[in-house]
Amino acid sequence: MRILIHTQKGGVGKTTTTLNLAAALLRQGQARHVLMADLDPQQHLTAMVVTDPAQGESAQALPVRGEPGLFLAKARPDAPDAGFPDFPSDPDAWVFLDTAPGWSPAIARAAQEADLVLCPLEPDFLGLSGVGRLLQRLEDLGTGRDRLRFLLTRYSARLALHREVRQRLQAQFGDMLLPVEIRNSVRLAEAPGMGMTIFAHAPASTGCDDHRTLASALSGTHRHKRTAA
Repeated sequence: MRILIHTQKGGVGKTTTTLNLAAALLRQGQARHVLMADLDPQQHLTAMVVTDPAQGESAQALPVRGEPGLFLAKARPDAPDAGFPDFPSDPDAWVFLDTAPGWSPAIARAAQEADLVLCPLEPDFLGLSGVGRLLQRLEDLGTGRDRLRFLLTRYSARLALHREVRQRLQAQFGDMLLPVEIRNSVRLAEAPGMGMTIFAHAPASTGCDDHRTLASALSGTHRHKRTAA
């Protein structure tokens, strides 16, 4: 399954979601291999998992330390024809593309190739403001709404604003809003700076629970697509 992880607003935990969702799929046995590609010019995903600077220059997919089956592919953020890389040893591998918040020809191509476009959103009204733009861009590409899913990140059920934003998304988009939120978590914020997934850093945390639930939800979507095919 090819998943484009994209949002119109930065700083919502997109890269953290990419890494921890990939690790969750593997740790739960829902995937044998997961390949991540970093298409963000800031290369935060690469910085999180590549400890040897020389490795960052490799053209080969790099194994992620401590996460068997997880690999990082070198991507060219400036290449207009960039899209999903291949994982030649396993045609059934999951492939994630982590992108910059803006729009580009490379992101447009990836959206057309994706089985699913996963849009992380922080539950505030600035996050909501970018939803319409993303929907219009996907419509212009001929990419159906059935391939789009919204994921609330940094969520706190104690905050009335967060609950209200969730209710608005649910009312407007129904099943396009995933039935799981990534809760606000200090442990989840700490893990990237240590070059670890949340599973390696804090295995008993809410961040682990939330990403396991997210992986199960997306695996269900994947099984449905395969059955329909």
